[in-house]
Amino acid sequence: MGAMKRLVLAIGAWLALGALAAPPAYPENAAGLGYAHPARGALFLTAGLPFAPLGLDAGGGLEAAVGGGVRGNLDLGLLVFPGLTLGNAYAEVGGYLRLPFAYASPGGLGLGVALGPRASLEVEAGLPLTLSGSLGIGYGPGFFLDYAAGLRAYLEPVALDLGYDRTLGLYAGLLYLW
Repeated sequence: MGAMKRLVLAIGAWLALGALAAPPAYPENAAGLGYAHPARGALFLTAGLPFAPLGLDAGGGLEAAVGGGVRGNLDLGLLVFPGLTLGNAYAEVGGYLRLPFAYASPGGLGLGVALGPRASLEVEAGLPLTLSGSLGIGYGPGFFLDYAAGLRAYLEPVALDLGYDRTLGLYAGLLYLW
């Protein structure tokens, strides 16, 4: 009974923490924390803030995992197609500019830049869900493929987020939305 209880608690905690691997294409106010793996069992912190230069929907965000060094992404996104309807689902398509970074004690600071499209699909499956993904090309040092995928469940005013991204790996988080 003890092992089963621990397993259920561990799975529940992982699902309750969610992830921000691929933020939605649309900008939203969010702040949260979670756990990143295999980034050395790191504490994951995130924040997002929308803004509208010249009336365009845009947003910025920061994701960072701290533990055995610091790894993360500074993210700028622009919503290009804000309201595509696909059957009973609602989709958004945008672009992103991501600045991945890493700092390790003996290795110093590593920086990069990546650019590509980002898409989100909102579905209603008992609760509002958003599936998001991005794929781009980056440089620093050398060329690389930048990718992320995520699932976000909205439980107003919080969201559970699960995902995977090239910089941080698999991570889960709990976001506060306002």
